[in-house]
Formats: sequence, structure tokens, C-alpha cells
Amino acid sequence: MKKSLLFSACSIALYSTATLASTADNVQQSLSLFDNVQQQTLLHSDRHTVVNASDINPVSNEEIVALRQQLTTAPDGAEIIIADGEYSHLGEVIITANNLKIQARQPGKVVFSGLVQLVVKGDDVSLDGLVFTNGGPAERFGGIKLMGDNNRLVNSTFKDFNHDYPYEPDEAREEYPRYLWLSIWGKNATVTHNRFEGKLKRGTLIGVQKDDTPDNHVIEHNIFYNMQPNQFNEFAIEHAIRYNANSWEAIRIGDSKASQFPSNTSFSHNLMVGMDGERELISVKSGHNKINGNTIFESSSMISLRHGKANEVSNNIILGNGKNLTGGIRVYDEDHVISNNFIRGLSGKDGGIKGNADLRGAIVINTGIIDVENNEQLSEKVKGKELNKQWTPKNITVSHNSLIDNQWGIIHGDQVHRVSLFNNAEVENIFAGDNIHFKANFVYAPKPDAVALKTNQKYPLTRSTYEQEFYVGQVDNQAKVSGFNTEIPKQDNVGADLTKLSLVTADEAGPSYVFK
Repeated sequence: MKKSLLFSACSIALYSTATLASTADNVQQSLSLFDNVQQQTLLHSDRHTVVNASDINPVSNEEIVALRQQLTTAPDGAEIIIADGEYSHLGEVIITANNLKIQARQPGKVVFSGLVQLVVKGDDVSLDGLVFTNGGPAERFGGIKLMGDNNRLVNSTFKDFNHDYPYEPDEAREEYPRYLWLSIWGKNATVTHNRFEGKLKRGTLIGVQKDDTPDNHVIEHNIFYNMQPNQFNEFAIEHAIRYNANSWEAIRIGDSKASQFPSNTSFSHNLMVGMDGERELISVKSGHNKINGNTIFESSSMISLRHGKANEVSNNIILGNGKNLTGGIRVYDEDHVISNNFIRGLSGKDGGIKGNADLRGAIVINTGIIDVENNEQLSEKVKGKELNKQWTPKNITVSHNSLIDNQWGIIHGDQVHRVSLFNNAEVENIFAGDNIHFKANFVYAPKPDAVALKTNQKYPLTRSTYEQEFYVGQVDNQAKVSGFNTEIPKQDNVGADLTKLSLVTADEAGPSYVFK
């Protein structure tokens, strides 16, 4: 059984359910919980074997050709153990065998550099212990395309995989290309105990491509580290900045056109550190997904329920550590549950990019462009209200979250909506969230410039309820809200249950080695 973790300045202290005698104790502990966590503490583990890139020798052209042949002609049920070495410019490799095991002889010592793409068309294929670095995808959908069903990527590393492919703005509208590192097309994929580090060019890191049927993917216990935008001056083209600043997500689950279908993907117990790509860190564009138990540290981004219904965001730990533009959870669409999250130290204002500038609070209930109170829906058949637009939030449950020392606690959004990424004109008719239920959340924002609750005077939430809410700090437009207290709670069952929280570290996430 996992234990929850409480960090102090000098030590890591374990605590159990027995130490939390009451919710009052739970609340008091939350005021100082995780206030001294450091990157090194999260990313270091004594379990790691260190693999130095300088110790990996290039293999011969004959060995590269032989490996290509072995992968493309493997029979069903084969086991391919790859010898140590650097395999450069393997190119596109189409793997059709089923029940295939592809494994590094020594994890972390099989390196694919240059242009490469493993296209896994077979089912029940396992990729284990591989490293992708000092090169890039041979085609824009990634160094790996998992096309078949029941495929697995485990104990592998993508690091600084930003090179060798063409990367210039196009002539039509000066838009930079989007290259993924991993794309998932089949069903029932498992992506566990991998490390994704140093993505510096435009394109979602992991893309879940979906149709109208459930995907049932498991993406758990991975490390995502150091994703930085604008390293190649992509934002220098002023008229193109809104779309060139888009598509920098760590993961996108679905897309707008398939967003009203369930994915049933679990993105859980991952560690995300310094992931600054854009405002959407985890971009959910489908339904019935679980974003659970992740640790997000010093990442200038947000969990984004952008499209799709009935998603659950629970038991996540989000620590901004005062870093600029850090955010929590943003909400569109319907029937979501946001519960038992611990969010601390965010310093999110707007995104700094005109048209992409909604506030990055701990929990943001955005406005939308359809009248959901009267059951209006987005549709590909209605011009201006297609599925890629902003579905007004409805039937959202926000309960038992602890939001501590954030610049903005809970926000009832008032952002401007644009016609599209390519048209900066403002949408005229805006609607507030409907039937939003807040229960037993604890927001602690005592600093003079902090806001515990920012309501929307122009677009107040409709048919929303507040029960046992605690907002310690500034509350805008108090007359618009009822059923809240302004003092630190003393009664039971308020804020996050700390016994359900576990700080994810490299002791349990990522591969068994670290590639340097």
C-alpha cells in the first residue's frame, strides 16, 4: 500500500490515517503541506542505474539494416532482444507481427538517434527499455505510432528528440509544423514507467487519436520533464502567435470532432515537472477519462477539460512553488467531477498571449458560447458553434479540494472568446456555467493580493449551489455567492482528505535507469 508523503525543509515524514484524528487536524496540516518540495527530491531515486550517452557506441550500417529486417519480418510470437548500441536513422519501420516482444538487452542502452518511427500495426506488442534521442520523428505522428491493440511501451525514454526533421513556418500562414513524440491509435494501450524529457518544438508530446468507441488506455507512472516553448522563436511572428503558441500539450486525449465519445483513458500517478508548453498541460478532448493521483510541479500550465463529458479529476497534487503562469484545472463541457485535489502556490495570471489569456487559477469554471441552461449544444452542423468551440460548463461537481496560497483560488471565468485560432474577432454571445455544485472546498488565500474566489459579475453562474464552502481571503462580488464561510474550518469533512494523496516521485515513476 502506498503511503502519503509530507515534506518538510529537512526531511520527508510519512504519515498515516491514524495521525489525522479529525478534519480540523487535516485542515491545519494542509496549511504547510508540500511547502518545501524541490525538483531534485522528486526526480532523484537511488533505484536508478545511470546510463551515460558517451558510453553508447554507434553500430554499423549492416547492423542497422539487419535490425530493420528483423523488426519488419518478425513472425507472430517472436522475441527480439536488441544488442546495446546507437542505431542511427532507422527511418520508418513498420511492425506487423502480433504478440511480439521487442526489448533492449540492457535497459537504456539501445539508443535510436536520427530520424526514426516505429509503426506498430500488430497487436499485443511490447516495446521495452528503448531510448529515443538526438534525432526526431521520421513523420509528424511521432517516434512511435501504436496502431494496433493491446500494445505496451514500458521502461523507455524520449529525451531531446527535437532534431533532423524540417521545422520552418509554412507559406500559407507562417504556421510551424506539429511533431508528436508518441501517438496512440489502437485500443487498450499501456504506457507505463517511461520518461519524456526536453521537448522543445511545437507538437503535442503524446497524442491519443480516437474514433467513436472507447480507447481504454492506461498511461501511468511516467515522468514528464522540461517542456519549453518558443526556443526557436516560434512566437516572433506576431500575427501567427495564437496558433504557433498552441499544440504544446504534454498529452491530448482525443480531439474536438470525436470529443463527445468516451475514451475511458486513465492518466494517473504520473510526475510532471517544469512542463511549460502552453496553458493546456493535460488536454482532455473526450469523455469518461480519469486524471487521478498525478503530481504536477512548477509547470506553467493546467489540467484542461477542454471537450468531452463525465471526466474525473481527483487526488492530484499541483504545486506551483510561486512560479509565474502556473495553473490548476480549467473546465468546459458537462458532467465532470473535480474532487480531493491539493493545489498550492500557483501564480497564474493570464497567459500573456492575446486571445489565449484566460486566468490560470486553481479551479476555473469557464464561460462558453452556448446556452446550456436551455440545453443548447455544439454541433458540426451549426456554423460558428462547431465542436471545436467552447462548450459552456454544466452539471459540474467541485468538492473537497484544498487550494492553498494561490494567486487565484476558484474563478468563475469571464474570458473573451475568439471566433477561432485563426480569427481574432470576439464572439458576441457568452454564457456562464450552469448547475455547478461546490461542496466542502477549502480555499486559503490570506495574502493581500490574492483572491480566494473571483466571481463573474457580468456572467454569474446559473442554478449553482454552495455547501460548506470555506473561502479564507478576498471574495469578489460576495452577493453573487451564498453558503460559504470566511474562517479556517473546524468541522469535519472539509477540503481534501490528505490520506488519499500521494506525492509521486522517481522512486515509483519513470524507468529503472536515467539516461544522461
